[in-house]
Amino acid sequence: MDILKLNKNNIYKFAIAIAEKASSYIDDSETVEIINESLEVCKKWTQEGGNVGESLYDYLDNEENGFTIFQEMEESERVINAWDCIIDAIAYISKAAYEKEGVEYLPEPIELVDDSILSHMIQALILCDDKEQEYIEKLYSELS
Repeated sequence: MDILKLNKNNIYKFAIAIAEKASSYIDDSETVEIINESLEVCKKWTQEGGNVGESLYDYLDNEENGFTIFQEMEESERVINAWDCIIDAIAYISKAAYEKEGVEYLPEPIELVDDSILSHMIQALILCDDKEQEYIEKLYSELS
């Protein structure tokens, strides 16, 4: 399975679907609502474009309810891995959005994002539950 063989839009759809699946491992409904909101921004961007790089980054690095803060406060390894998936997906799409906007200077964490984040995202979801491998393969074949 080579994710990079998918067209760019399907890679984004793959990342969003992985993040949605990962969010099922998070119990707090208010937090899941914020995750869903961020993924809706991602979905809308894949369909319509727009300047969303900064707003997506804000979901990750926000003093009040940034995903990285939620992850740091988490004790469950399974939930930490779920956050890895979600954060990776948002960061990947945030970078793509910033680049499409022509932004010259990216936030440092986003600047470091590259295609290797996709395999990290997949591994993190599998660490949530081995059964996710089947989901990932099915998703990949649907998008191929």
